[in-house]
Amino acid sequence: MLMHIGAYGWEHDQWQGSFYENKLPEDWHLTFYVKRFKTVLAPYKFWTQCSAEQIEEFCSDVDKEYPLLFEVKENETDEKIIQLLASVDSSLKNKICFTETGWSKENSGYCLRQAEIVQSQNLAQGNIAVFLLTSDSPLKDVFLREIMQFLKTDFSQYDVIYLYFGGELIDVDIINTGCVLLKMLALNH
Repeated sequence: MLMHIGAYGWEHDQWQGSFYENKLPEDWHLTFYVKRFKTVLAPYKFWTQCSAEQIEEFCSDVDKEYPLLFEVKENETDEKIIQLLASVDSSLKNKICFTETGWSKENSGYCLRQAEIVQSQNLAQGNIAVFLLTSDSPLKDVFLREIMQFLKTDFSQYDVIYLYFGGELIDVDIINTGCVLLKMLALNH
């Protein structure tokens, strides 16, 4: 099994001045992010506030094989969003949706949800799963290791897992810890 780790979005206030240098223009953030992490999930609340031109720019800022995923809503009804989707549909190669009836696991410290892959054009080959791990507080390394070990054993039927960190786990140090754990758990090859 292979696991890729990324963030739930690449624009976070706490990253400004730490992950992104203050002098780095905002329109270069995604390009900078892509050099450090192997995947990113664009949150619905973020990309739906963008113009079609901005979305097309995001997609052109990454290599055509880079797994940039876009979160969509199940049964979208907002006419503005439907029009936006239609105007940039060829750019949005990978769409995922967290359905009401989808698999999830909640613990006192975190929530792990599996997404339905709505559209996939350049994700890794084979049987693929997408998960979002959120928490209201940073998780200790041991908990991250347990969660990743859980995915490795309980979802071993998948060839590739994409795991995104959200909530308080957006911290770059936590994502880097996840990348180290990939190596320790032999999930990075």
